[in-house]
Amino acid sequence: MQRIDDVLAKRTQSGVKDSLGNEIAKLDTTKKTSDTTTSTDTTKQLSEEEFRAQHPFFSAAVLNPQSPNADAYVSKDDRNKIEYWLSLPEVQKVIPDNVEFVFSAKPFTSEDGKQFFTMFMVNKTPELTGGVVTDAQANIDPNTSSPIVNMEMNSEGATDWARITGANVGKRIAIMLDGVVFTAPNVKGKIPGGRSQIEGSESMEEAKLLEIVLKAGALPAPVDIIEERIVGPSLGEDSIIKGFTSVLVGFFVVAIFMIFYYKQGGGIAAAILTLTILFILGVLAGFGATLTLPGIAGIVLTIGMALDANVLVFERIREELAVGKTMKASVDSGFYRAYAAIIDSNVVTFFTGIILYQLGTGPVKGFAITLMIGIVATLFSALFISKFIMDFLVSRGMKINVG
Repeated sequence: MQRIDDVLAKRTQSGVKDSLGNEIAKLDTTKKTSDTTTSTDTTKQLSEEEFRAQHPFFSAAVLNPQSPNADAYVSKDDRNKIEYWLSLPEVQKVIPDNVEFVFSAKPFTSEDGKQFFTMFMVNKTPELTGGVVTDAQANIDPNTSSPIVNMEMNSEGATDWARITGANVGKRIAIMLDGVVFTAPNVKGKIPGGRSQIEGSESMEEAKLLEIVLKAGALPAPVDIIEERIVGPSLGEDSIIKGFTSVLVGFFVVAIFMIFYYKQGGGIAAAILTLTILFILGVLAGFGATLTLPGIAGIVLTIGMALDANVLVFERIREELAVGKTMKASVDSGFYRAYAAIIDSNVVTFFTGIILYQLGTGPVKGFAITLMIGIVATLFSALFISKFIMDFLVSRGMKINVG
């Protein structure tokens, strides 16, 4: 597992040794039998294919001749290739022991739509770690209206930071976390006092991310392995089976209760509940969604909410029948008087689902999506299908028993 070093600062190196490219060229399967140590005639123009054959590393890790820094740009498709080359023992021999190659945290998009990572060469040992950071805040610079991050350190960090920045004026400091570079700002001058301002963020979202990175490095939360287990796929399958079992048990329990309490009306409600569940599964299948355990929990909750709408309607119909109205008039009035309560409760729950989806993570989002789909299916079933079935039966002269 790659180390999580909470690195705040690593001084970037100024160049990339040509011996690295030569060493990788020796490993290229397209190499010629001629001596690879022969110097190349710089006046000869190589074609793209010849350059790739002779310099495979620098054909994938492109240097910008216009830039004062020796950063390399690696396409997203070539990143795994570069990482493999750098891991080879033959290549490791020519890389100094005190440096390492690292990538930017996220790629940038070129004009032709391709994505590239920036590859830096930095000191392997961090000059300063995030444990000295006491606070970091993303703000807008009032002078330039550009996003900045204000950082504060404790007294120990302030002393080291003044020494580091004073010795590296005009150079860059790489701010890293989990082995990737989030930003590499230039040092404009010696920074005493431990208070720094980091510029260069492209947006406020990027500045907020840098703030989180700096604060994460300051968290005194060591990671210790307490226990390790290896489980097979049968564990997940068993959980899914138990989840479906809970749905079926919940469905049959509430269906039996509805039939027992509301007689014919309860049977209609149970049939409509079946359609509601099929609607939910159909929508999930249409979007190609995976039904997870939180999603199954959302279906179980939908079962209760769907029957709640039918309970409201049946109770209203009971009240209308009690005052002597006909079955058709009672059904029409019962649905009309229950509409407001059904819509209010489901709309409020739907907005709750939106909040869960926006603010939650993976499992919470899965629950929220299933819940919102279930609410829409419940409203459609309760307000349209249930009303249609009841009106159809009443028009046929049937007297529906609602308990």
